[in-house]
Amino acid sequence: MAAETGKGSTRDAVRWGLLLAAVAVSGYRLPSTLRNFQGWRAALPLDPSAAELYKTNFSVNAVGMVIILAVAVAVGVFYLLRPRSAKQP
Repeated sequence: MAAETGKGSTRDAVRWGLLLAAVAVSGYRLPSTLRNFQGWRAALPLDPSAAELYKTNFSVNAVGMVIILAVAVAVGVFYLLRPRSAKQP
């Protein structure tokens, strides 16, 4: 029984580690994404070519964050909702 608890706790540690890594990567990208959004809005009336660069950087960072979080949530939901394996007799 102790081996099963140890195995479950290792799985839990891996799950939480993946979720923490996804949140850390998204959190790392968030400040630059916000700066690019602000730069895009500020440069829009002044310099359309610079605004386009800010918009591209903002879009890439935002889509990257969404993909990373979606994968982390999908993995978390998969592990949360999958049936537990039956105990061997």
